[in-house]
Amino acid sequence: MRWKTAPLVLLAVALCLTSAHPAVATEGHSRDSDGRGSIAFGRHDPAVDDFSLWVARPDGTQQRRIVDGPVNFSDWSPNGRRIAFDFADETGVHIATIAPDGTDRRVLTTAEGVQEAPDWSPEGRRIAYNAITSFEEPFTISIWTMRSDGTRPRQITQGALDVEPVFSPDGSQIAFGRILGESPEGTLEAIYVVGADGAGLREVVPARAGLEHVDWSPDGRSLVFNIAPESPNAPDSGAILTVRPNGQGLRVLASPTADLRFFKPVWSPDGRRVLAGCYDTQVGLERLCTIGRNGMARVVVGGETDVNYPSWGGSRGR
Repeated sequence: MRWKTAPLVLLAVALCLTSAHPAVATEGHSRDSDGRGSIAFGRHDPAVDDFSLWVARPDGTQQRRIVDGPVNFSDWSPNGRRIAFDFADETGVHIATIAPDGTDRRVLTTAEGVQEAPDWSPEGRRIAYNAITSFEEPFTISIWTMRSDGTRPRQITQGALDVEPVFSPDGSQIAFGRILGESPEGTLEAIYVVGADGAGLREVVPARAGLEHVDWSPDGRSLVFNIAPESPNAPDSGAILTVRPNGQGLRVLASPTADLRFFKPVWSPDGRRVLAGCYDTQVGLERLCTIGRNGMARVVVGGETDVNYPSWGGSRGR
């Protein structure tokens, strides 16, 4: 299963804590020529035994591959004209952007190590990401931001294991996961929020087994996250939960079913639905589902290989 982070990060965290064929693409563009309203995702490519980057309409139609693998996380620019994504090469994991039609690829980071999980700021001027700058002790993963052209990188957090940042809709804060250890039920992770300038760090959800993949709602009133399906003994394993940014109002948005176990939730631009990975227990493959605020799920992207790393194009809170 590939529910969590990039392989290099997984390996590094473990060391620290313990020491089908692709669907046929159709011609044409997504619903909007600039990408707003479209989705992006990774589809497992058996040829490279990793994920390539695809885009489609939210109902799963008009699928087309725009980047060969290995690619993991992606995020759409606010105007829908660029997609930021992380990719692996011989020096590590790095970040690039590309147009939704697969043209004009621009590499933003080249430092050795890992720079991954990009997230655009709401005005489109900066990108947040997590980075490993050294694998020597003491090992850390930090949250960084940079300009959208890759210049002026700035470290936001330090001295911890901080992953998968996401900007608030007004751009003033960044939510992220902080890995704090291991338990018999799974990796312990908490949700933190920090100012985009690095000030005002605070805990929103205390560490719990299997917690991962936070995303901010378009209206700024709630955060969504999941409890890892691969942590079956953790409370709410395979469920999607929401919480207010002040840590109040924690509730389950979607519970796992006999057929589907959920992971990696991201909000739709209008905040009415969540796009999430959904592991199909009947066939043993990862799909993508949309989930309404009533918790009802519908599979929108499937196929004969795993599908993962969803993102949804469009402005959040703008």
